[in-house]
Amino acid sequence: MHPVTKPPCLRERKRQATLRRIYDEALALVERHGADAVTVEDICAAADISRRTFFNYVSSKDDAILGAFPFELDAEALAAIEATQSDNLIELIVSQMKERSELVSRGLLERRRLVISDNPSLAHASHKRRVTVLTALARAVDKHFARFPDDRRLPDLPVEVEVHIVVDVCRSALSLYLSNPHFPADTGSAVDGVRRAARIHTAYYKELTW
Repeated sequence: MHPVTKPPCLRERKRQATLRRIYDEALALVERHGADAVTVEDICAAADISRRTFFNYVSSKDDAILGAFPFELDAEALAAIEATQSDNLIELIVSQMKERSELVSRGLLERRRLVISDNPSLAHASHKRRVTVLTALARAVDKHFARFPDDRRLPDLPVEVEVHIVVDVCRSALSLYLSNPHFPADTGSAVDGVRRAARIHTAYYKELTW
């Protein structure tokens, strides 16, 4: 039986509403004017908030435009990946992802994908953010293999190679789910969508002959 999830309190609902307004207004401004022409002050005016409030919610203009990443691998999740034995490390990683579905929709993701493709500065910021997340994941996977060497699937190769492969499958699954508007959306949750994308990748690999 799944635990009952309590609805967010009034304070949290207000926080989420403010954050959504910042994301929506920042994205709308970039869609109209381009990223380089938009300032923090422009976003504050459009969202009807002060500069101080803006920086209480997001750390930069780029973060306001790019918004919350739909999934989080926090310190607790990374620790679980390090310390949990598994015969399917990809599944373990996906199962530790926490959804931020209250702040993200597929429509919003598609709008962001389009502005990133049209604005090189945003593409760089998005890449930098992904690298930060994937680097932390790689460290957790490396520690996992050090603790559970029997979980390795490629023991004849250097561990760094297998770490890279594991992280790359996760990256590819996230990319397929988040960036491809044709990816099936009939999954039970966003995490299930990433899990399905990972299965598609691994099934495809199995069909290859060399």
